[in-house]
Parts: sequence; C-alpha cells; structure tokens
Amino acid sequence: MAEIKIQPSILLGEPKPTWTGEVPNYTDQETIYLANLQKKLESTKLLKEQLHPEFNDITYTQYWQKNEDLANTKLEPKINKQDIQYQSGTLRTKLFAFLSSIQGLNLSGDISAYNENDILMTTLGDALEDVIDKTDELDEDEEKKLLRQYELLKQGHVFVEEIWDERWIIEKAPIENYNGQFRGVKIKAREVKAPGRPVRNIISPLSVYLGDLRKYLISEQPYIFTVQTISYDEAEKIYGRFEMWKYVSKTLKPWSGDSDRTMSQNAWRLMDTKENWVEVIKYQDKPNKEYQIILNGIPMLPIGFPFPWGYDEYNIAQQNLKPIRHDFAYGVSFIYESKNPVRLLDEFMRLALLKTTKSFLPPYLNLSGRVISTSVLMPNTISMGIPAGSLMPISDKETQGVTTAEFNIIQELIRTIDTNTASQTFTGAKEKGDVTATQIVEIQRQARIMMGVLIITSALLEKKLITLRLMNILKRWFEPTDEVVDKARKALKARYRITSRARSIEGKGPGIRMVVPTEELPTPEQLQATAEEMEKNVGVPIRIIALNPKELAQARMTWVVNVNPREKKSSELSKLMFRSMVMDARALGLNPKLEYVEERFAEVWEEDPSKMFSRGGEQPSMPIPPEGSPEAPTIKRPALPIKPEGATPGMGVLR
Repeated sequence: MAEIKIQPSILLGEPKPTWTGEVPNYTDQETIYLANLQKKLESTKLLKEQLHPEFNDITYTQYWQKNEDLANTKLEPKINKQDIQYQSGTLRTKLFAFLSSIQGLNLSGDISAYNENDILMTTLGDALEDVIDKTDELDEDEEKKLLRQYELLKQGHVFVEEIWDERWIIEKAPIENYNGQFRGVKIKAREVKAPGRPVRNIISPLSVYLGDLRKYLISEQPYIFTVQTISYDEAEKIYGRFEMWKYVSKTLKPWSGDSDRTMSQNAWRLMDTKENWVEVIKYQDKPNKEYQIILNGIPMLPIGFPFPWGYDEYNIAQQNLKPIRHDFAYGVSFIYESKNPVRLLDEFMRLALLKTTKSFLPPYLNLSGRVISTSVLMPNTISMGIPAGSLMPISDKETQGVTTAEFNIIQELIRTIDTNTASQTFTGAKEKGDVTATQIVEIQRQARIMMGVLIITSALLEKKLITLRLMNILKRWFEPTDEVVDKARKALKARYRITSRARSIEGKGPGIRMVVPTEELPTPEQLQATAEEMEKNVGVPIRIIALNPKELAQARMTWVVNVNPREKKSSELSKLMFRSMVMDARALGLNPKLEYVEERFAEVWEEDPSKMFSRGGEQPSMPIPPEGSPEAPTIKRPALPIKPEGATPGMGVLR
C-alpha cells in the first residue's frame, strides 16, 4: 500500500505549495471546449431557476424551501404583536407514519444472471446478492435508505449517486511509553491510500441540474451535472494528485469585465464560493459518453474523457414520488400536495387559540377618561380610585370563546386531511369515538390506496440503486487487492476480497455462505471437502461459491434485478401470515413437509432450527386433524389487505 509521510497536524501548515496565480496555457481547441461548456452550465442553471407553472409559478429553489419548512414544522414570523405562532406538525407526523411503514418492508433485490445462451445461472446470482449485501453493510446503507426515502416523501424526488470511493487517509500509530509530555514527543503520521469500495451519496436536488426538464426519466437526459462545495483540504485528498490540481485556486481571481470572467482565464465560478472552499462540478453527457470534473473552474480530465465507471449509463439514480406530467422531470411531494388543507387547519387553530385567549381577557372600553393599566383585569388584583362602570366589554359575545360551529369546522378539516392522507389510527393516534367494523375496513382500504404509490416508488428506487451497485461491483470489486507468495509454485498470486454472509443453507439450517474469487477454480469435490473441514472449525454449515474474476469480467451476462416489496420475516404480520398459510394448507387437505415448516417457523421467529427442534431420524409429515374435530384449531385470519406473494393481478388466488 502506497504511503506518504506528512506533518503530524494539518494546523502546522500546508505540506504542499498552493496556487500562485498561474493560469493554464490552454490550446485553441481546449479554449473552445471550455467556452461551450461554460455556456451550457450557465444556461442550464438559469433554466432551472425560472418560474415553473408546475410549482404554482414559483422557482425550484422556492418550491424546495417550502417543502423544507413544512416538513420541519417551521414557525412563521409574527406579522402583528398579538399574533400566535402555531404549527400543528400534522404534515410531519403523517410523513413519518408513511416512512415507518416503508421501513417495515424488505426491499432487497433478487438478482438473476443469464449467460449468452440465456441459461439462468442461479449460483452466480446468489453470489452477487451476497456481495451487494456486504457492500451495503460497509456503506451503512440501512440508515441511508431511511434518509433517501425521507427525502423522496419530503421533496417528491430524490437523487442518489453511486461511486467507487478511493481516497488517501491519514494514519497515526499509537505512541509507546507516553506519560503526558507536551514536548519532545515524536508523532509518526503518514498518508495511505485506503481500499476502494462502492458508496452511495444522496445529492441535494438543489445541486443537480438536468439538461432537459421535459424528460421524465433521467436515463433520457441529454446531459446532467452536479454542483457541490467541499473544503480545499478535502478536495486535495481526493484530487491532489491530478496534473491540473496545481491551478485550482483558493480565491476567485478578480476580473475587469464579463469577457474576462471565463474558465479559460481561471476566473469563473457557477455559484458563489467562499475562500478556502472548492466548487466541484461533475458533468456527464450520456449520448456522447463524456465525463468531466471541474474544480473552481479548472478541468481535471482530458477533453472527451469516457465514463470511468465502465457502463454507459449515468451513475445517478432519480426517483419521483408522484409525477406532475409525463414530460416534466420532477415529481410532486407528499408535503406540497397536502399543504393547503393543513395550512387551513393551522390557521383555524391559531384563531381558536386567539379567541379562547380573548374569552379569558376580553377587550374593554375605558370610559373613565384617564389611563388604566391592564393589570387591573388580572386575578387577585385590588385597584383603588377607579369608578364603577369605567371599564365595559366591547360586546357580550367577546367572552363566549370557540363556538360549537367553529369546533365542528375544525373537526371536519381534520377528517378531510385524514381522508386525503392517512387516518389517525395509521399514524398511531386513537380515533375519536367508537370505531365500527365498517370504519376499520375503510381505514384498511385507505391505507392500501395511500401506501400503494409509496411502496411502488420506494421499490423502483431500490431497484435502480441495486442495478447501479451491481454494475459498480462487476467493474471494480473483483480486482486484486494485493499479492501473496504461493510457496508451492514460488510465485506471486493475486489476492481477492472474500465475502461471507449468514444464510440459510438448504437442508442444513442457518449457516455461512462464502463467495471466494480465485483464478484457479477448484472441483466440486474439493469445494465440498473444504466446506466440511471449515464446518468442523466454526460449528455451522458452510457453502462456498467460487468465482473466476477474469472469466466473470469477460463473460457476456444478462443481469435482471427484481425488488418484490414484502414484510420482513420477523415482523408480526409475517408471523400471522405464516400461521395462516399452514392452517390453509391443512384445511385444503395438503400435507406440508414437517422439516420445511420447522425451518420456516424458526426463520420467522429468528431462531436456530437445529437448536429449536430435534432431528432424530426421519420425521413424519404433519398430521392432518379431521375437519371439525376438536384438535383442528380455528385461526382467525389477519384483517389486513395483504396480497399473497407471487399472486398475479387479475387472477383468482385460492385462500
């Protein structure tokens, strides 16, 4: 692993020289390229910030800010001193209710691999699923999944970037025999290149610019680019070894006019950038397979540089929640779609609070002809020298507070919001009054309708991201990480990443499945012998999948990714559905295999079937009690409207 010695602290100064004001000596062809690229970037930025009728004639930035304020229950400033600041938080509560329901689903991908003869390679698909699961764990994708689904609900669209992250990091070794000294301590620091790995980054939609707002699918965009700002030190760790890095300035060069404010003069930024910060523009042109990175106006890559990730698609996935039109690039958010009735409810609640406050301390007319402090109206106050009748209420109705009619309007607004979003039961609150069976059925129907679109869009987002991760892994994951000495052959042998995941081994219960890349594929007998030897050491079943990285890179495979949203195995609903499945099989006279039922039972309850059930020889199938006998239990099916896995729309499903 390469390393560079550096100073023990960044605060001691910069170990490398900074920009001295030099401007790159561009060729005529490079100058034309930069001028056209600058024009394209600036025109795209202006187009995005126009007034859009799709957002009720406001700019995209204004639309984004409104969603942020409403989702985070931002209190609006007072216009009058007497105003009451109030936000019910209804939108945020319902947003997180939907988000919690989505988090209860299993959105993992099912990968199928077909060779050039269109033959399904089941083992290869299983191997890539395990590798993706491992990289997701390294990437902390469980939390990132929550965040991207939150952004999808909040803004109506989300952008996620898939990259191969390779960077230089600082390593410092522990100091031996340190006893609290301040001086005379030798600190060894070095810069090393960290092992690369795939990473997903959520990109703010404010930072993403689409070449054509009339294209709904991002795959059909003529070009896209992102604009982000990072510190100079962070940028140096990533791009410091590029040839053009020496021209990247910390400050913007002053210019005398617009003609000098160009990329070729090293005096251009697309956004306002502070000193010691770097504006990073990543430009992608799919039709021309062109990629460019621009740091503070300086291009890092040669003209016409291809996509570095090895496949001819954008490395950014976009998912819209609800489409506005088929020919508009952005989707509308749950927040923005529901803001008007919630704002009306909040306004009525503010007025109700104001009217209630006024009923306790109504406005009075001062008939005394002199100034009387409002403190005389406070409880337990004795006032002297004020004649009777000096203070008179403006109206007798000022003390009545909120009327029944006004209260009914507020309740009707709440019911309307629940009907258009999610009921109080769905959000965890208790419904008002006695809930009838008809109301429960209606709540279930409403939940199915409301959650349908959210589940579909969440599944589509995960499918796109899994596809990008799969392409990224095939390109970089199976590259050698190091070389080791083969003592038998007295030669260097490439070392690859080994992946092991906890999986259910068929016929053996919970165990470990390993994906082992190797250039010399062993025979099935050798794999079996190795697995049995490992089982003796680790005490659990082992299954080994061996892959040849070079053959995998050259193979012409067709990859199919499917995401079937379903309840997680350990959820309460899954337990109920499992019981219902077994009872339905018994009722139909079927004879489930006891060993399989035991294994599935243990999976649902997250237990080890080898420890939970005895394995003494051949086990009989499950006995079927006669219909109507006392031994035949009656199981009440769950009332939730769940579609059985594998059911086809438009076909009857036997229950």
